[in-house]
Amino acid sequence: MNLYHDLKYCSQQIWRSSESLKKNKGDLNLALQFIKETPEKKPRKQKDSQNQSNEMEIESKKCHKKCKANKKEKSSVEKDQIKTQRALERKQQKLQKMIEEFPQFKDFNQKMIQEGLEDVKKNFRALKKNEGDEQKAFSHLKHKLILQNLQLCKTFSKGEIQKLYLDCNNCFFLESNFLKLAKNGNYKQIEQKIATLLNFFQSCYGSQIQVVLVFDNSKLVKDEKACAEFVSQHFKMINARPEFYIADDAFVHFASKESLDDQNSILYVTSDRLLQARLVEQNAKKIMTSKCFFNIMKEDFIGSKSSFAVIEN
Repeated sequence: MNLYHDLKYCSQQIWRSSESLKKNKGDLNLALQFIKETPEKKPRKQKDSQNQSNEMEIESKKCHKKCKANKKEKSSVEKDQIKTQRALERKQQKLQKMIEEFPQFKDFNQKMIQEGLEDVKKNFRALKKNEGDEQKAFSHLKHKLILQNLQLCKTFSKGEIQKLYLDCNNCFFLESNFLKLAKNGNYKQIEQKIATLLNFFQSCYGSQIQVVLVFDNSKLVKDEKACAEFVSQHFKMINARPEFYIADDAFVHFASKESLDDQNSILYVTSDRLLQARLVEQNAKKIMTSKCFFNIMKEDFIGSKSSFAVIEN
């Protein structure tokens, strides 16, 4: 191999000398000087070979990177598939445990999914909370769904409301003075203050409005003489008992008796979330929390000073 390279080198030098003599018209001195001053050129073939080698190396690196990226992508997809598979297996295991606890859960869950209630955990908790009673569990889930979409009333103006239902037991702890009276068991005084405030509200509202105060079991309502100070044709105070178990049931009953046309001008005041959902089922259109109503009543109708005098005295 060394001999081959030596011969190749000699032939290159001879060719170079010959070319130098030609360019310098046979002048030996000029030819030698030209050779000294002119750098030796690499053969074209060698350059082409190097370029080709470099290009091949670059392509090889690109291919390697591409293969590596494809492997990573494939590995990532495989990992995602494994995770999805494991998640499905865990869901199936949990579902199996639920069915073991409540054998009817599988059918119940399918019914709930058809009703748009697709959260398996919530469906199971509802069934468990209601001790396997499917009807109660469905009602519980339906109420929760209603409450998610419920838009409570934030304000109202004069003449907008023609009838008002107030969940009075829901208002016993709205004012600090009410709390003091409740601690001492003076619920009758709280009831009188609520009735007085609503009496003032009715007179300040500016148009004929029916007011219905609903209690669970009011001492004031049982005292006919004291109750007569407030009650009139357009102002009623009602005890839920003994006809109903609690005021919530009475509320729902009254709402069910109202016509669809009248519902737009009726305001139901309660902070009880479950009762709010039940009222929506009876086509109630305007529902307001007790706190919101009391603030509007005191500030926009009765006035802060007059309200304070009733609450604190």
